[in-house]
Amino acid sequence: MKKVEANRYPHSATLFRFCKEALEIRYDGNVKVIDQDVGAILGYDPADCSHWKKGKKNIRSLSTLRSIADHLNVDESLLIDITSGKVSLDEAVFEFRGYGQFTLTGKPLESLKKEYFKNPGKWQSTGQQTTAFEDVFDIQRHAVVRLADEIVRNGGFTEAPIYIPEILRMVPAIQLATRVEQEEPFTIRQEGEGRELKTVIISRESETRPYIRFIAAKTLFKHLVTSQSEGTEMFAGSPAEILDIQSNIFAGALLVPGEMLRREVDRIDTSFDLLRQLADMFWVSRSLMNQRLRDFLEFHN
Repeated sequence: MKKVEANRYPHSATLFRFCKEALEIRYDGNVKVIDQDVGAILGYDPADCSHWKKGKKNIRSLSTLRSIADHLNVDESLLIDITSGKVSLDEAVFEFRGYGQFTLTGKPLESLKKEYFKNPGKWQSTGQQTTAFEDVFDIQRHAVVRLADEIVRNGGFTEAPIYIPEILRMVPAIQLATRVEQEEPFTIRQEGEGRELKTVIISRESETRPYIRFIAAKTLFKHLVTSQSEGTEMFAGSPAEILDIQSNIFAGALLVPGEMLRREVDRIDTSFDLLRQLADMFWVSRSLMNQRLRDFLEFHN
């Protein structure tokens, strides 16, 4: 029998690792995921499963990818990007986890309300009169987008994509660095406080991938608010739950400014995949572009 070279299909091996991590995320540590659990997605026996894991088996047919997508409840295009080497494992796992909340609705809202009414003091200063829930947890979306738009204007950006290194150079106390030997895909280090705060975003990848661009933009908002930068005064009292949502909105608006999005949608060839074209144009993921389009259509900015 002809010996098959190990890891002949590295992107298929990456797909295997992605599926395993996706299952671990789904089970949230309550179930130990083993290799055979991944193979079971496609009905593979242990031998086929081992070949897939070691990159000896090429996973590329659309029907196979569709089966995986249905099982994991992910966009088929993400799996295609993994098998073509377009996205790394780190980026794929980040996409699977999602970009976080952009609004406070549904179960998170109800849970927060219950907790607030049980213990409002958790979000109030000592001696402060109890404030209405709606005031404490006001996202102030238009103010967040206005701040992002102001940064884009000050930077002189008129065409997509927005270059994150140039944005960060406008705020000397925050930097983007690379450390390929670190264990985590990215880390955020801070020292000092108030106006003396310094923030470093450290990526494991030398290339600034779309998810790292999002993390950098999100971290920029939190840095500006925490360091009491000019123009962020209205966000100073935002609870952590709201600050995270605000930073997501800010990152989307900074990377895909409303005016640029409106202009590009008018220009684009709608006979092709609109979402893919816009995502490529703005250097963001399809997931983020999908979220940004929903926001834009709802709020018109």
